[in-house]
Amino acid sequence: SGAERARLCREKKKKAGLGEIMKEKDRKRKQTARSKMTLLQLTELRLRQKANLQRFRAKKNTDPPCSTTQTSSFSTKQTKAKALKKVINALPASKDKQVELIKQVAKDLNILKLEKKHERNYQSLSTTVKNEVYEFYCRDDISYQAPGKRDTITIKENGNKKTMQKKYLLYTLRELYELFMTENPNITISLSSFQNLRPAYILYKSSIPHNVCVCIYHENIALLLKSLNKHVQGLDTIDLNSFVKLIVCNDQNETCMFHKCAVCADKFKNEIQNKIINTKSLIQWTLWSTSSQGRAVKIDYEGSVAECVNVLSDKIEHFLFHVFIKRQQSCFFETIKINTTNKKCLMQVDYSENYAITEQNEIQSAHWSRKQLSLFTAHIWANSTTYPLVIVSNN
Repeated sequence: SGAERARLCREKKKKAGLGEIMKEKDRKRKQTARSKMTLLQLTELRLRQKANLQRFRAKKNTDPPCSTTQTSSFSTKQTKAKALKKVINALPASKDKQVELIKQVAKDLNILKLEKKHERNYQSLSTTVKNEVYEFYCRDDISYQAPGKRDTITIKENGNKKTMQKKYLLYTLRELYELFMTENPNITISLSSFQNLRPAYILYKSSIPHNVCVCIYHENIALLLKSLNKHVQGLDTIDLNSFVKLIVCNDQNETCMFHKCAVCADKFKNEIQNKIINTKSLIQWTLWSTSSQGRAVKIDYEGSVAECVNVLSDKIEHFLFHVFIKRQQSCFFETIKINTTNKKCLMQVDYSENYAITEQNEIQSAHWSRKQLSLFTAHIWANSTTYPLVIVSNN
């Protein structure tokens, strides 16, 4: 009959691995047909489907249970047992290897239904965006280059090994991501993709072996915020960049950063002083200062939360002035670096050390009268080419 032929056709396609494809085509065909039906036709279709389902369930309850005995391809149980023993003896002793081989055989014979993992559609980033992120990581105001001769790292680039000087990030990844999105609002990139694009030779902030030469303005504000983070609402998850945006209207505006804006005048009071949980709570804080001998020392203080907030308030004006100047200088430096030509270059010079000149066979008294040379390391940018050099001075 036609029903038997249809059943045999379905079984044949199922053995060939086309069962799911056939079902998917049937679902799409029925979905298209339903979309063209009117409301009355859909109601009649659902009533017919409901009646058919009821008849199927009634027939299933009245039919006798099917036999569970399975037919075997082997003539006897003994023949099947011998074949199974040969297969087991041929397998390796390791259980993991046995499972792996059996799964592979089942897969090759198309009798093992493997679960398909859900595949996400990833939108690849353009080369322009990747270059923007790379240049952002390499900026001098974002990452600090280690000065030591041995501060290098070997990376693989296009299958070739390459030695690069180590650089350390000056901010956390989340801070850098927020800063990048602020500077590039037209670029769409996730935090995980931004993190994956970090060059291998640019290490995390936590990897800095010993953080020295820290700015006193930034460090003192950071120490005060660390002491106040549990006593002022909203300071527990804030960083220096977010703190600057919190107490000024626009951190890119000179008027706001120089305390000349009338709107910013009450920002510190509203965002910090009015959100103190308990003004009389006793806390401790630490600040860098200069001793009477002219040495930089770290001094511990103890007082109420209100006193600590007042200390923070006194340092805000100089801190904001310093932050704005530092940002403008960094921006101007990067602009000059980009616009260098064959006739216009950019040179950065810094003092390195006083090098003592020693003789190979030196007498003892010469140890106290050695000549010295001053070494100044310099770096030149010119027409997309860099030139590192050392300037020697006998002064």
